[in-house]
Amino acid sequence: MIDLRAWLPDTPLAQWLLLVGAVATLNGLQNLVNPAFSRRVYASKVGEKEASGLAARLFGIWNLTSAMVRLYAAYHMHEYGAYMLCLGTFVIAQVHFVSEMLFFGTLALAPGSISPIVVSTCSAAAMIAQYQHYIA
Repeated sequence: MIDLRAWLPDTPLAQWLLLVGAVATLNGLQNLVNPAFSRRVYASKVGEKEASGLAARLFGIWNLTSAMVRLYAAYHMHEYGAYMLCLGTFVIAQVHFVSEMLFFGTLALAPGSISPIVVSTCSAAAMIAQYQHYIA
């Protein structure tokens, strides 16, 4: 029998990145197949109008790209480049979602809109806090 725990990264932060990377993969695939998923994120009246099929597919590709970086980083936490690129995916996501909410009005205060802000903010904060542990 295969022990799945042997496939998990060693540390809680790396395990978190594995989870977030897996969720981003699923979300990316969902957005490629059905644009309705991106409308849950961009849930304001403006966002629902602007969440076209093209925008959903682009959002899906971004999610797959960030998932790839996060999954790689989960298993290579001590590599400076992997760590910084992964941190960058969270910073970019955070800036994107906050600006869409505050400046463009495409995000509403809804669970599908708030969760990416919470995940990107908490993940970036955890990576900054743990930087010395992994990259020293």
